[in-house]
Amino acid sequence: MIARDSLVASVLAATDKVVQQVGSGDWQAAQSSSAERRVLLDQLLQQEPQAAEHGFLRALREAAAESEAALATMRQHAGAARTPSAGNRLCTKA
Repeated sequence: MIARDSLVASVLAATDKVVQQVGSGDWQAAQSSSAERRVLLDQLLQQEPQAAEHGFLRALREAAAESEAALATMRQHAGAARTPSAGNRLCTKA
């Protein structure tokens, strides 16, 4: 079993990694890092919380969920920006 402090540090490091990957537009890597973070967070949540940790773990879980939702939204918008709409097509009729 991985030590709690190491798991917390790993979850936070994975979050930083996701942010950096999103900033560089690497959506595939960000999605993968987000999945890795979810595994680490699940491992952390399976351990018995120490005194006064319940609030911290709940906040960490909620922040990760919000981050994943934001990542999904940003990925959708990035994909939509690359897909030309009918109004943006060049007219080829003479």
